[in-house]
Amino acid sequence: MRRSIDTLLVCGLLVLLGLPAAAQSPPNPAMSAPDQVAWQLFIQANTRAGGSNSTFETWASDTDLFQPNPQFPAAATPPSLRPPILPQVAREGVQQSGGLLPALPPGAAQGQMEETRHNKPTFDFIVQNNLYKRSGVKAAFGKQLSFPVDSIEVKGNWMPVSDIPQFTNNKVTVAQVPQLYHVNSAAGVQYALVSMHVISKQVPNWTWATFEHRFNPGRCDIIGCRDNFGAQTAFVPSNRIAGQGYPDCVKTAALTAMLSSADIDPVYNNYCLKGSQADFVDNVGLDIRVGNSVTEDGFVATSSCITCHGRAAFKADGTPASQAGFLSFGPNGPVAPLGPLLPEWYWKFSGQPPIFEGKPGLTRIATAADFVWSIPFCAYDDTQTPVQPTPCSGK
Repeated sequence: MRRSIDTLLVCGLLVLLGLPAAAQSPPNPAMSAPDQVAWQLFIQANTRAGGSNSTFETWASDTDLFQPNPQFPAAATPPSLRPPILPQVAREGVQQSGGLLPALPPGAAQGQMEETRHNKPTFDFIVQNNLYKRSGVKAAFGKQLSFPVDSIEVKGNWMPVSDIPQFTNNKVTVAQVPQLYHVNSAAGVQYALVSMHVISKQVPNWTWATFEHRFNPGRCDIIGCRDNFGAQTAFVPSNRIAGQGYPDCVKTAALTAMLSSADIDPVYNNYCLKGSQADFVDNVGLDIRVGNSVTEDGFVATSSCITCHGRAAFKADGTPASQAGFLSFGPNGPVAPLGPLLPEWYWKFSGQPPIFEGKPGLTRIATAADFVWSIPFCAYDDTQTPVQPTPCSGK
C-alpha cells in the first residue's frame, strides 16, 4: 500500500522513514569513558598551586572542616596526616561485635599515613548543612543528602621519604625520591605521595578512581591494573608472587598530550591508574572490584570503592551506622562488602521484597551520607560538654 509518509513500527515506536535521525546528545563521559575522566580529575587535582604544591593541597582537609569554626584554606597547607582509618575502623568493629582483633595491615606498620581533602563545593555543602558536627548530622537523619555535581574529594596516602627504599625493594633511593614522587612535609618529616583516590559527583553515585605510584610493589597484585585510556597496556595481570613490582605504565599518546598541556609537575608521570569504577556490577552481574594496594592493603580482593562508600551512613544519634559490619574477618583475613547496596543496611523490615519506603513494617535505621564516610566518622561531637574533638584530626 502506498503511503504519503512512509512509517515503520519498531518496538512500539513510530519511526518516520526517509527523515534524518534526531541529533543525540553526547553520552556522559563519566559513565562511557571513566578512565579518561579519571585522568582528567587526577590532572585537575594535581595542577600546580604555587611552589611545589598541587591544587588538592589548597583544598580543605578533614581537620579544616570538622571543627567548631570550619575555614576553607586561603592557600596551600601541609598534609594533615593521620594513621590509616580503615584498620582502626576494622578493629573497632570487630571489638564491638566481640570478635578477635585483627592485626594491622603491613602498610600501617611501614609508617603509612593518609589524609582526605574536599574541594570548595564539597566543603560548602557540608558546612551549609551543618554536617561537620554531631548535632547537624543528627538533624539530617531521614533526609536525602546529595552533594553538588562539581564536588570532588581526594584521599592521599603518604609514606616517609626515608621509608621509600625499603618499601620499593630498593628500586628507589632516598636521593631519587624528589625526582620521582610528589613530596611535601608535615611536622618536620618529608613524605612521599604513594597513592591517591579521586572521586567526583559527576554522576549520582559519584565517579571512583584510584592511582598508585609505578614503584608500588603490590600495584597490580590480586586484581590486576586496568586503564583503557592512559596506559599502552590496558590490562596488567597480577604476578603469581605478591609484592614483586610491575613494569611502568607507559602512557598513551592521548594521555601524554593531556599531561604535556597541563600545568603539572612532571613527577606525576610516574603515577598509574589502577582502576576506575562507575557501577556496582558489570554487564553480566559480576561484582566490580577496585582496590588500592596501599589504601586497601589486606583486602584488595574484596574491595569495591562504590560499595564501601555506599555503606557510609549514620544512625539517629549521628554516629556511624555501618561500623561493626564494615569488614568481616575469616580464615583468609579481612573481607569487605561487594556488589549492590542492601536495604538491610538502612532499613529494618519484615517480609519479603518488594519493599519500598512507605510500606508498613519498614523502619529506617540509618541515613545514607551520599557515599561520604567523612560525615559520620569525622563530625566533631558538640552534643557533649565539653565538646569532643573530631576523631579524624591530623596527627
